[in-house]
Amino acid sequence: MNIPHLPLPIRFPKPHKRVLYAAFILLWSSGALWLIFHYFMRTEGDFGMTAHPLEIWWLRLHGLMVFSMLVAVGSVLPVHVRRAWHLHKNRATGLFMSMVLLWLAMTGYALYYFSSDDNEAWLPLLHWIVGLALPLMLIVHIWRGRRRVVTIFNSVSN
Repeated sequence: MNIPHLPLPIRFPKPHKRVLYAAFILLWSSGALWLIFHYFMRTEGDFGMTAHPLEIWWLRLHGLMVFSMLVAVGSVLPVHVRRAWHLHKNRATGLFMSMVLLWLAMTGYALYYFSSDDNEAWLPLLHWIVGLALPLMLIVHIWRGRRRVVTIFNSVSN
């Protein structure tokens, strides 16, 4: 019996998309909340300004969500990235997103393991400026991918 091969889709099934978005939103939100609590919500302690009690919990959640995001990115590689790469679809923004995610992983690792008084002024900036911009990059990647599908569909239907 000959079973026809159906092409693998580039778009995600809805359940997979929900998990990806949830992981991304929780990771980004926890990082943004840590920034807000760290820089703008310090409290007065016995010895001067001190960290807000929730600051450490936002950082812990952010660290936890990194693991879920690594799994989420790993779930994207075998089908979505591989198929889009072979079809020459949305390569520029996809490659850029991959490089940005790698940058964030490396700078996050550096913050955890190599943070010191010597680099405390600039190392966090390398991570959180790019991290705060990530939603915009993701929106551009999704928009470009959907735009290409609409363009291809319109050219086929005409």
